[in-house]
Amino acid sequence: MYKRHSYWYRDINPGIGLFVVRNISPSLGIEINWFNTRLSGRWNKGWPTLPALANQESPFTFSSQINQFDLMIVFNLDQIMLPGDEEDKGHFFIKTGIGISKIKDNKQFYPEINSAAMSFALGGGYSFSLNEKIKFQVGNILRAVNTDNLDGVHVVNKNKSGKLTEFTKIVEIYNYSYFSVSYSFGDFGSHKSKSSLKRRR
Repeated sequence: MYKRHSYWYRDINPGIGLFVVRNISPSLGIEINWFNTRLSGRWNKGWPTLPALANQESPFTFSSQINQFDLMIVFNLDQIMLPGDEEDKGHFFIKTGIGISKIKDNKQFYPEINSAAMSFALGGGYSFSLNEKIKFQVGNILRAVNTDNLDGVHVVNKNKSGKLTEFTKIVEIYNYSYFSVSYSFGDFGSHKSKSSLKRRR
């Protein structure tokens, strides 16, 4: 059985990232990136208080630090739809890939757990080249992380014998919108992201 819900009213937090891109062709590139941000929010009182929160402050809050590392494939949609056309200054793109989310629970609901988990990313946006070297991008990336620890709280339920048990197959999601400025060093195409914003879902 699948359930989709969030226990929190989420905050909007800033983040910072760096990425390096190698263009294989006009329509395809490989991207390696690093992203650091914080996830925070307050408890939605529409849900009953979980055992992990019983001794925490009221209103209940969470705060987690995310270090994200990714390997992604980037697709230039303009070149895919109209192959061979002269590349314009602006184009739409999508990107997808896998990564590692290193999670630090600053509230320490479960002090023994600071985990690293596999993640899957899917995003897209628009890129505009100011000149041959400088490029601006706006976009959004959604990440599904194979963990039950993004918010520091583990989902529990009662088993057939009435005892509390943790769910082991949990995928948590966070997404962020970003603005980046990149600079190309020759044919290698190295880019650095200046700033980004993210929203926890």
